[in-house]
Amino acid sequence: MPTQVSNNADTIGVGRTALVAENSIALALLARTLLTRWGFAVTGMRCDRTALQAIETTRFDLVVVGATGADAALIVATCAEGPPVLALTSENHGLDGATVSLRLPVDATSLREGVERCLNSVTGSLDIGAIEALWGSTDYPIYHRIVRVFIGEVRDRVARIAALQESGDLTAIEIEAHSIKGAAGNVGAHAIRDAAMRLEAAVARRDGTAIPPLTETLRRATEAGIVALEQLLTAASGHT
Repeated sequence: MPTQVSNNADTIGVGRTALVAENSIALALLARTLLTRWGFAVTGMRCDRTALQAIETTRFDLVVVGATGADAALIVATCAEGPPVLALTSENHGLDGATVSLRLPVDATSLREGVERCLNSVTGSLDIGAIEALWGSTDYPIYHRIVRVFIGEVRDRVARIAALQESGDLTAIEIEAHSIKGAAGNVGAHAIRDAAMRLEAAVARRDGTAIPPLTETLRRATEAGIVALEQLLTAASGHT
């Protein structure tokens, strides 16, 4: 489980991975140096197709992207169901869809604040209002037990879907997606629920083109949702 955000500047990134996709050598060096100092395992690349390929094949907890890169918008779109994106922008170059945008120039203080906001945003994978409507409070012990069961099962179900996709058993994929949809809704993991719902619909209409990317979307949503749920349980435990 990724380490929680800490007030200790040396531990904010311990147990986390970050990708820096920035074409400016100076900005890339600044971001990589600070992220490494804060404990992240950092991968640095130019803001191009190599960064896109890395995001598609590797799980990152944070992506820092320079808005001037030719493929910056594609990188943000690829991260839509995955890691939060910290965009380094300027007056002439913004980046729609980023989790957090920082206007250049940046320093250690502003970059750290942006990183913390990105990491905290992972809870956006959850519908807190729905959780409170269903369970009364995120602190409710029974809710915590159900979340732990859900976390224990959902990764297995997603892995099963990937294996079923290889075998072409669409009926079994539809059943698994439907089960994930219902279970995710019960714990307020709306991003997982919505991804499972889209996959279930694609399988039901036998849309072979849509199934592989929607399976990957579900995988990414599941990883982000699990992190958010684990953070929620940890925060609630700290209040009791």
